[in-house]
Amino acid sequence: MTSGDNVPADGYIIESYNLHTNSFVFTGESKPERKEAKNIAEENLPIADIENMIFAGEQVTMGEAKAVVTGTGMKTELGKIAKLATEVADELTPLQKKMRTLGKDVSILAIAIAALVLLAGGFQHLSWYQNFLFALAIAVSVVPEGLPAAMSVALSLGMRRLLKNNVLVKKLIAVETLGSVNVICTDKTGTITKNELMVTKIILDDKEIEISGEGYNPVGKFLVDNKPVNPQEIKNLDLILKIGALCNDANLTREGENYKIIGDPTEGALIVAARKYSSDEKFFGAGEMKIGENPFESERMRMSVMYERCEVGSEKCERFSYVKGSPDVLLGLSPKKLTREGIVPFSEEEKKETKKIYDEMSARALRVLAFAYRPFDNVDKKNYQNKSAAAKALADKSERELIWVGMMAMIDPPRVDVAKAIEECQRSGIKVIMITGDYEVTAEAIAEKVGLISHNMPARLASRLEAGGEHGTHNSFVINGKDLNLLKGNEIITRIKQGVNVFARITPEQKLRIAGVLKKSGAVIAMTGDGVNDAPALKKADIGVAMGKIGTDVSKEASDMILLDDNFASIVSGIREGRTIYQNIRKFIYYVLSSNASEFLTVIFGTLLLIPAPITAVQILAIDLGTDVFPSLALGVEPAETGNMKRKPFNPKERLIGSFGFGRLVYVGLIMATGAIIAFLWSMKRGGWYFGERIDFSSALYIKSTAATYAVLSMTQMANLMQARSEKLSVFKIGFFTNLWLIGSIFISVGMLLAFMHVPFFQKYLHMAPIDGWDWLVVAGATLAVFIFEEARKAEKA
Repeated sequence: MTSGDNVPADGYIIESYNLHTNSFVFTGESKPERKEAKNIAEENLPIADIENMIFAGEQVTMGEAKAVVTGTGMKTELGKIAKLATEVADELTPLQKKMRTLGKDVSILAIAIAALVLLAGGFQHLSWYQNFLFALAIAVSVVPEGLPAAMSVALSLGMRRLLKNNVLVKKLIAVETLGSVNVICTDKTGTITKNELMVTKIILDDKEIEISGEGYNPVGKFLVDNKPVNPQEIKNLDLILKIGALCNDANLTREGENYKIIGDPTEGALIVAARKYSSDEKFFGAGEMKIGENPFESERMRMSVMYERCEVGSEKCERFSYVKGSPDVLLGLSPKKLTREGIVPFSEEEKKETKKIYDEMSARALRVLAFAYRPFDNVDKKNYQNKSAAAKALADKSERELIWVGMMAMIDPPRVDVAKAIEECQRSGIKVIMITGDYEVTAEAIAEKVGLISHNMPARLASRLEAGGEHGTHNSFVINGKDLNLLKGNEIITRIKQGVNVFARITPEQKLRIAGVLKKSGAVIAMTGDGVNDAPALKKADIGVAMGKIGTDVSKEASDMILLDDNFASIVSGIREGRTIYQNIRKFIYYVLSSNASEFLTVIFGTLLLIPAPITAVQILAIDLGTDVFPSLALGVEPAETGNMKRKPFNPKERLIGSFGFGRLVYVGLIMATGAIIAFLWSMKRGGWYFGERIDFSSALYIKSTAATYAVLSMTQMANLMQARSEKLSVFKIGFFTNLWLIGSIFISVGMLLAFMHVPFFQKYLHMAPIDGWDWLVVAGATLAVFIFEEARKAEKA
């Protein structure tokens, strides 16, 4: 296997040369790790020592190796984790649990109401057959028959809208669950950041130069003191970028609109920085030819290349050694440095100052490389290219007595829109937790940049520099994997409530534990993941979110939704859409149940007043399955309310129709039922009927009067439909025409009402007839009453 190869199977390394592999699929971090062949018997190592093994799914970023295969397919570590993910049981979503509860409540209510109506029917001189049909119709009217269809429409349209925001939802019900999410557990690499190292700062003599841009895109500005400058005017800047570009084995390629690095990500960042200086890939090294290379080795902590530059038409050539490596190492190898005035001695005092700058940048989680060079005279390139002792001595000499040029600092920076998305989450009561396998210092620096932790970096920097070391020190914002193992489940929840937002050096097993602890505490969590080891945690979470670009097939299979752009901000878009859908489902349920309540109360009032049934069974079904259907569906596509993301997440234990919602639908149902009874009695009285008089149910007067009742219930439900669009906001504030589907559904329902009254076919089977102007006056009055009462209630609550 050589650089660029994907490892196809697990195996022991038996031969290796400077082998580095990218274990991103397992760790979630793209930093290459060194691996080498080891003598297990002599060094008394465990057989499965990770440093002498390669695993299926890894990628070779540098060097080469031979290995003995120990496992393929499902017998690899990759396969074992894939199997583990399938063993995590699926759980019901919050909406599924609530719908089960609602279904039980509605069923019990329907049966109870049917029994009461059956008993009450005896007082209205109905036959047992007619009484049974009427009781059955009332029971059916209580059931929101259109709920499954409306939910499917709302969720499907939500999936479509999410896809436009780069979120692919695999499970329909997952769209709504997003609305209840109150904790987001997110990766750092590839989600908060782009998983693309970028040079952000260059230290050149006493000048600090910043470079803007995003990821591997070779477009950016050079800034000094936060002001854009022409990079060609900065002396020696071309040289440090030249050393980085030539002392390099990586390549920058373009795939459509995206850029990709082939090789080591650190070297790729240097290539991108050079391209920002000049888009011409041959700009650096033009007229020079590479004659030798001394590869990077962890023991030496540096790499060097030898280039030759010859004058055109002349045999005179100049040879230079370009070196990059650890600042600590190159400081010791550089007795001189390059300044704007030229080459000068590099004093120990200046080296200490440079070392301090390096330490400060390292403490800010920046990966820092130093760059130097030296000229060579009278060097035979044949000696440099062979493997003789003289060549080795020459290679060693090429990395000594160097001229210090400067340093470049790089980091995998946060995505440009993540900080804003996290701020929106915090405003809406959603806790964002970063879980990463990276070091604490890196995780803390990124978290500080995106607003996950407070902006008190100088104090933390001072304490870390005093303590020393790359791993950072304990603080109230970060828990590392070692500390996590010492905490019990309730202690973890306590620490999170106290302000812990970052978990660093976390293994996938610990990630699964965090998901379980949060769910046990009652949180509804969305968990992101991209590696194979993330699959069990993705299955465990309420919403498993995989990465579309860098995610493995196993993580995508275990997830509920996939971020096609791998962007954290897309999760927030999903939550916003989920909240809208959840609200629309509640609006639909309220609308249907309040309409059903008006039908039920109309029948109850008729029974209590000892008058003929004000509406027939077939007319009740005509409302529920006819004029009510399209308005119900239209509520499913209602746009998001103003301030949708400013409210707290929906409580997973809260009923779809709470006590306030139940009271609201009852009082609105009372208004609608009262109007219906008034319309029925007014029509009957004008036709000559008096209280206590029996009436033929097939008479023209009764049919016309029940048609008036039907008209009131249908039209008041249109007013109720407009008010159901928001529990608190006035229709005038929402806007009458912000949902054109709803306006269209009203026209359809009114058209159906008129057709039922005037078309002979419907008149025959629905027992309907046209009503007169007085009846329409009552219809208008009742419709306005519902609209005005609801507006008054909302104004009082505002």
